[in-house]
Amino acid sequence: MVEPIVIEGQRAWLKQYGEGSRAVALGLLNFVAHRFQLDALRPPPHRGGDAAKETEARRLGELAAQGVNVPHVIGSGHAALVLEDNGSSFNTCLRQADAGGRDVLVAAAMQAIAAAHAKGAYFGQPLPRNLTWDGAKVGFIDFEEDPLEVMDLAQAQARDWLMFGYGVAKYYEDRPQQLQALMAQAMDGVEAPVIAHAHAVSGRLQGLARASLKMGRSARALAHAILIVHGATTLGVLMLAVICYDFFSDGDLDILQLLV
Repeated sequence: MVEPIVIEGQRAWLKQYGEGSRAVALGLLNFVAHRFQLDALRPPPHRGGDAAKETEARRLGELAAQGVNVPHVIGSGHAALVLEDNGSSFNTCLRQADAGGRDVLVAAAMQAIAAAHAKGAYFGQPLPRNLTWDGAKVGFIDFEEDPLEVMDLAQAQARDWLMFGYGVAKYYEDRPQQLQALMAQAMDGVEAPVIAHAHAVSGRLQGLARASLKMGRSARALAHAILIVHGATTLGVLMLAVICYDFFSDGDLDILQLLV
């Protein structure tokens, strides 16, 4: 649970870590990732309480040392951190922006991700809900999981592009070519191992993209993201983990039916 607080006239955030409760869902996703050899889609452990707090505090420190715009830890307590405010919700900014404004925001986020990757950083879940915008810089939040516990750096960075691409695809349902162009530009300098892994994943999930085009809005966003990132990278990066993870967090596991 995260709630705003005020400290010495400045807004901050109190983040309290409950107990982990997604073992079954994450176990199913892990099975799917193994079954289809999708290493970048393996879910990292989702811990709760002090373990989650310690993971987030460590990751925030690592990212800050790499020059990434993340909130500083102001204080800590039992299963809780107090974090500085580093901007407005990126999701809210996207919803309120017109087409041109969205392009500016999305390009800025992609550039921030690419710049962080070049320094050896990785995120885990750079969905719009886990990004911030202060009017000039993109910020990143929510690091209670660590993908490097279950994959290597190239796979973790490929995962970041998967997550972000899926997260913004719904805002480009009528302009997928523009999103593809923005992503192609941002990923121009992506490391070869990241692209190689993306290529392996893409070859295994083309059927999922075709099936998703015939389903609801979230599934269509998945399909559009698959095609967009595929075009942007030539070799391709796909989105199964994102739709699974997003649906699992909401308690809806229907997406697994596509893989039977």
